[in-house]
Amino acid sequence: MSEKEKLIEMIQNDAEIQRYKRIEQLINDHKELNQKFNELKRVQKQLVNAKHIGKKEAIDAFQAQYDSLYQAIEDYPLMADYLALQSDINEMIQTIVAIIEEGLEKEFEK
Repeated sequence: MSEKEKLIEMIQNDAEIQRYKRIEQLINDHKELNQKFNELKRVQKQLVNAKHIGKKEAIDAFQAQYDSLYQAIEDYPLMADYLALQSDINEMIQTIVAIIEEGLEKEFEK
């Protein structure tokens, strides 16, 4: 087994990754939550467009709508765990990338 395959297996078997995948599946199967996510994406696009054309009133309205939807999504019981795990996993991946980059730099210095 190559080092790459070992790393992939280690990541896939990590308890946090496994828990994240289980929660993600529950979230994906939740119709109401998916509707809120889709609505959040729609409002986010409108907010970006309003910012692009500089319409202050629209920006404020879409921002308030976005914040409200985001809070409603965040209030779902598993979302706090999901978002915390997502942050932890992103940090773990960034650490792995930094270690790999550092190793490569040392190899090139030789």
